[in-house]
Formats: sequence, C-alpha cells, structure tokens
Amino acid sequence: MPVLFLWAFLGKPTKEADILQVLQNIMSGTGIFCQGEGMQKYTILGIKLYDYGAREALRNTDSFLHNGALNTIAYISSSNLAQASKDEQLRECLEAVDMTICTEPDVLEAAGIAGRNRIREIDEKVYLRELLKKFGRNRNSVYLLADTHDNLEVLGEIISEYQDNLLIRGCGAYEDFGNQPERLVNALNDLAPDVVISRMPWPEDLYLMHDYGHFVNAELWVSLPFGAVTWVQNPSLFARLKRKLVYRAFAHNVNEYNKKRDG
Repeated sequence: MPVLFLWAFLGKPTKEADILQVLQNIMSGTGIFCQGEGMQKYTILGIKLYDYGAREALRNTDSFLHNGALNTIAYISSSNLAQASKDEQLRECLEAVDMTICTEPDVLEAAGIAGRNRIREIDEKVYLRELLKKFGRNRNSVYLLADTHDNLEVLGEIISEYQDNLLIRGCGAYEDFGNQPERLVNALNDLAPDVVISRMPWPEDLYLMHDYGHFVNAELWVSLPFGAVTWVQNPSLFARLKRKLVYRAFAHNVNEYNKKRDG
C-alpha cells in the first residue's frame, strides 16, 4: 500500500512503527473501530445498564460463544426503556441481559455519555455488521426466530442485508408453536444452533430469554428490535422527523425523572 495513501488515510505518520500499525489495523479489520471506547456504566430512568464500544462488545461476544452457557444480547431503544421504567418485572429482565446495544444514540445522549465515536458506531451499525461477519467467518449455526411468518421474512431480509453467507440451521415462527415456550425450547434443542436471532414485539423475546433461556442448548441469543425505522439505511424525511420527536419526548421524560429523583 503506497505511503501516500496512508498519509491521506490517517495523516502523515511520524514513525515507521505508525505505518506498520496502520497496515496491521487495515489487514485485521480493526480500522473501523473507534479508539478509547470501552465500557461505561450508566443509569437512566432508574434502569442500570452498561454501554460497550463495538470492539469491546465483540470481545464479549467471543467470550459468550465459548463459555458453555447461553448468553443474551438485546438491542434497546428509548421507547423500550420508557416502558421498562414503568414495569419492575420488565426492568429486572432488562438488567439481567448479559449485554445491551442501543439502536439509536438518543439513549446515550440522554444519559450524557454519547461520545462522537460511539454515535458514529451506533449510526453505522458497526457492532451488528461485525457480529454477523463473525458468525459467517466462524460458521456459527444460526436459528432465526420471529413471532409470525411475516416478521420472520422481514428478519431474513434484515440479516441478508448485512451478511448473506450465514449458516442458517433453521427458522421458526413462534405462532407455529402455539406461542408455547416449552414447544419452542424443544424445537431449538432438537437443532442445537450456536446462535438464536429473534425479532418479536418487544418485550416478548426478552421474557423468553429471561424465563426459558437456561433451558436452551445454544451459546448466544440476540434480540433485534421490532420496528423497521431504525434499520432503514436511508431513512425518509418523515422517519428522521419521527426520530427527532421521539428523542425529544424521551429526553424530556429523563429530565423530569431526574428532577423528581434529585428533589
């Protein structure tokens, strides 16, 4: 790779070691990650959560895939948190998830921990893209789960938009199991996939993960958000306006909660 290209990419390196590091980062794919974005603990609307930069989240994922127990990952939005703040059981289920990922930066912005790099990672879906690439490279077997056949089709489209070479072990609609978790668990255990990826009306799969996950013979269960707006690559003007309105309402709720908490 020409040195001039590297200069244009990252600015003129000051040492030969800088060039070598750039090359290593590009070859390993780490150039897409932000520097200095690790784990941050935060509390919002009374819910205690952790935010992980994409690199740290992928390290956690590697651990989840090899620790011999089912671990859970849930994508969350501001509306999810607003709902959980009013339901103690739901809040406990959410706090019990092994790792949460924000669908939009508004949650971190309202919590006051939204660095510029993290906002970019969230907007560009860096973790999701790299997660699905990891599944493809490792040939991790995947089971796709949705509440209905229509939503299962949407889930398949979402997945293929990001990664089209996954090893799909099976697909299922919860309605085909009579919405009975025991039947779903039996079907999953018959196939024993490495990963379950679900898309259901929130918090249906969150409750399933919490109450029945320890019966599932898999390494990882990932809950993707229900609702298409946050997954549109080029959102319409209406979608962008809706996002702003939702954020303003959420930020107002957070401010009001903090005022009451602080007296």
